[in-house]
Amino acid sequence: MMIPTRIHGLIDYGVAALLGGLAMAPGLPRPVRRTLGAAAAYHTAYSLLTDYEGGVTPALSMRQHLALDAMGGAALIGAGLSLRRASEADRALLVGLGTIELAVVALSSNAPRRGPGQGSMTGRLLGHEAAHHGHQAAYHPLDTPKPAAEGVWVVDSILPNPMGAVLGVRMTVIRLPDGGLLLHSPTRFTYALKRELERLGPIRHLVAPNIAHWTFLKEWQDHLPETVSWAAPGLRDRAQVRRSGVRLDHDLFATTPAEWGGAIEVVPVPGAAGFQEMAMFHAPTRTLVLTDLVMNLEPPKVPLPLRPLAWLFGMLAPDGMPPPYLRAVVKRRHAEAAEAAARLIALEPERVVFAHGRWFETNGTEQLRRSLRWLFTVGKRGAGGPARVEPLKPDGHGGVTLAAEPL
Repeated sequence: MMIPTRIHGLIDYGVAALLGGLAMAPGLPRPVRRTLGAAAAYHTAYSLLTDYEGGVTPALSMRQHLALDAMGGAALIGAGLSLRRASEADRALLVGLGTIELAVVALSSNAPRRGPGQGSMTGRLLGHEAAHHGHQAAYHPLDTPKPAAEGVWVVDSILPNPMGAVLGVRMTVIRLPDGGLLLHSPTRFTYALKRELERLGPIRHLVAPNIAHWTFLKEWQDHLPETVSWAAPGLRDRAQVRRSGVRLDHDLFATTPAEWGGAIEVVPVPGAAGFQEMAMFHAPTRTLVLTDLVMNLEPPKVPLPLRPLAWLFGMLAPDGMPPPYLRAVVKRRHAEAAEAAARLIALEPERVVFAHGRWFETNGTEQLRRSLRWLFTVGKRGAGGPARVEPLKPDGHGGVTLAAEPL
């Protein structure tokens, strides 16, 4: 079965976004980032000019589009083979992306059903089938609190993007010792959800835990103006946040706010480019709440054409990791981030909740350790092979150390 042109359009813009994100990853060398940035711009430009569901102006036929796809894939492979000064991993990334693009070209139909002028581009790309998958991407029931532990609930929802596709996203709700509720990474507002939550307790605190998870905050503030908003450091300085009109009352730091009654420990996980994720540990239930530090996507909930990319980048369950660009950003402050991650593991959570994918309902510590393996990779191989991370051990000073030995 050939990939329909509508799905191909979703892949086009998804790949362009991926390439653009990788192009901004400070962990990659400049020649590689330039190559990825040029590929992202090239891909977006001719996609907009194609007579198919993802086009704006019908200047190119789908056959011409596929030919340009093939040229782009070949160029990425050529760049990967020719950048002699780049590391093997960086060159393999370029070759892998180019190979996947050629495979998509070979499997794609060249007969679009709709094109520019036939409704909005988002509507053309979305279609009935895509809308159905959007709901399959999340964990039902949506927009309703589901118990995770005593005084802890999760709310699964969906996050549309401009291309009409959707991503499953999750909010965590914690009841504080005073009976008030804290909403971690709020999802979309609905009156029904507000009523359900208020049956559990008064909503008093809203938390934007990193620079990506804040977009629904203002909706909740508009309907609950008395709530107090807490944000990851630096979020308030971003231009998009300032333009949005969202209110950020306090920045979060390693010191837990007194208003939370001592039930939650905050562990900042730093990165470069303004990224910092504020992990939260609910001690009474041993529940660790993350956002994007772990992404554990189940294959059936990922669109079929995108599953190879998700697999290639290690984002699939059961031991999923965040996308490569986020790993690169965090690794720019590797020592500090690894120390923070070790602290999270040392807390020995029973369960780990995060924003995307199947969260760890049991055996949280071991599953977390495996999903954070990218932070604990030891740089050199021993005589017996690649190094591995051993279990955390007490350091004699109330902390922990990571030991490594050859496999």
